[in-house]
Amino acid sequence: MENKPWTNNKLKGKIASDSLAFTKNRSSDYARRVFTHAEDLEFHIWFDKHYYFREEHGDENGKREGIGIEAIQELIVKSTKHLIYYPLKIKSFVFINFSSDLMRRSERIVLQNNFHNAPKLNVIAEYHYLDANRFEVTVKTAIRKDDFYFSDGQYLVEIYDNDKSALHKKELNKIKIISNYLR
Repeated sequence: MENKPWTNNKLKGKIASDSLAFTKNRSSDYARRVFTHAEDLEFHIWFDKHYYFREEHGDENGKREGIGIEAIQELIVKSTKHLIYYPLKIKSFVFINFSSDLMRRSERIVLQNNFHNAPKLNVIAEYHYLDANRFEVTVKTAIRKDDFYFSDGQYLVEIYDNDKSALHKKELNKIKIISNYLR
């Protein structure tokens, strides 16, 4: 094996603390990290009047238990990294609405928290683009139910306790798993 002047074969497989060292990354065997940039994202969370009515008064089946603001807010925050991940992996998955799309109905997504000993929390939400790093999330409604019905063509992100998730899509009345987030 040829000894290249920019590598140190003795350190191969070990993390070098030399900031000038060339190391392996996802694109190259010999690359140097020069900068890391982090972008902050803001999600403005809103609750629709319909949600408040269901949470306070219920529906024909009575008051809806387990759909409090804190539980829903926690699910929205927990879902954020999953919702960022899936469109990067699945090009056809779109959950953000833009104001230029006013001629068609806004996309709604179902966020589902999968509990071990309780019915699943299902939250129907709309996400809208405000600015480069700001988004508006409006909770339309919520219900605790294991066999939740969602519309044909609609996506559902099921969140598990161990920070894993599954992206589902209903097509021709059949629910298909499109992808998984396994950390």
